[in-house]
Amino acid sequence: MKSWSMRLSETSKVGRVEAALVADLLSEHGLPLEGDGQPDDVIVETACANNQGRPFYVVRDWLLLDIMVPSDVEDDLKAMGLQPTVVFANTVVYDSRAQGSRAGAIRSSFQRMLDGCSFESMHASFVLAGPGVRKHVSLPALLALENA
Repeated sequence: MKSWSMRLSETSKVGRVEAALVADLLSEHGLPLEGDGQPDDVIVETACANNQGRPFYVVRDWLLLDIMVPSDVEDDLKAMGLQPTVVFANTVVYDSRAQGSRAGAIRSSFQRMLDGCSFESMHASFVLAGPGVRKHVSLPALLALENA
């Protein structure tokens, strides 16, 4: 049976690994991309007109994360019309459900469609405003982000 201090040490190591994964994921390294460059009020007005009845977010400080998954998982996603890509954004300029901005970061579900500055997941649309970054990440890195 493991001692309490041994378990705490293992937990600390896992925490350091997760912290390193998150730090790398959130670093600026990746392919720089430009989102919609219009003022926020114009972007929100356009998004309201284009997404009637569908939840949407206007986000800034965003990352497009291409998740490295096993080929069988990728095949399953493709069969459902999805790609192993998600949006993670630090700033929610507008949340259509709240009808305004909201605090905190947001992460989408898997990508259904990406067209320029418009990212569509199964459940919502995301308007990517301003500059962002696209990068490949491991599934453990994404899961560590969820726990951060």
